[in-house]
Amino acid sequence: MLSIVGIAPHPPIIIPEIGRGQLRAAANTVDGVKQLSSRIREKQPELIIMITPHGQVVRKGPAVLAGTKLAGDFGQFGFPGLKVEMETDRELVDLLVEETANLPVKPVLLGDHDQQPRSGKTLDHGAMVPLYYLREAGISVPGLHITVSFDPYSDLYRFGQALRKAVDKRGAPTAVIASGDLSHRLKPGAPAGYSPRGKEFDQLLVDLISAGRVDDILNIDQRLIEEAGECGLRPIIMALGLLEESGFNPEILSYEGPFGVGYLVAALHPRDQKSAGAEKGGSV
Repeated sequence: MLSIVGIAPHPPIIIPEIGRGQLRAAANTVDGVKQLSSRIREKQPELIIMITPHGQVVRKGPAVLAGTKLAGDFGQFGFPGLKVEMETDRELVDLLVEETANLPVKPVLLGDHDQQPRSGKTLDHGAMVPLYYLREAGISVPGLHITVSFDPYSDLYRFGQALRKAVDKRGAPTAVIASGDLSHRLKPGAPAGYSPRGKEFDQLLVDLISAGRVDDILNIDQRLIEEAGECGLRPIIMALGLLEESGFNPEILSYEGPFGVGYLVAALHPRDQKSAGAEKGGSV
């Protein structure tokens, strides 16, 4: 049962131990992520699905970490003692494999049989930052770690639809987080350089999510996407696939770009089946 879908950024600087004095510059984002974690806690999920753009990417499809225990630390950012863990729900892995059997895009299982992650640090920072805040909110449950692939957006959306079917068959209350930052080019000195189209992309995507205009998200102009230098669109599209059947009520919790990178935090609430049937026409 899908309980909630969250959109969250993943800058390590919003981790208090890492950001320290700079945390104030991203106060809206910190507050937004805390609000999202609270929304998720209220749903009492038994499973968490983390969709990230920064894990191991393979050519054949989205990568799913299939090892039983996943772990990572923030050593790359100077804090090797700051660790995050997550367990894999094997039953959900098997159901996802079953539901994608006839799709052009199938999960590639890593850490299982002959496929191995590149290091023992199986969790990337795209997953660890949201997981840190979930842990702080008292949420520590098993689930799935999925890394997006470079397949067409339409195929990632269909993959999300299949993932929803797997979640429904699994039958446990499930929360999904699409981890991703928006444009990395919002102002001079930004990590990927500056482009005036970065702000244009971010405003468009926030507006489309707010209006539930999924078809338009799937068809954003590719030149605008490339100019924006984002990393969050693919996780968001996959997550939107999970919401296709029920529709959703969007809640924008925060947006800002204090360091030249767009940070969006949102909660997408699935509608119940009755209201989805009555309202679906204008939203998705």
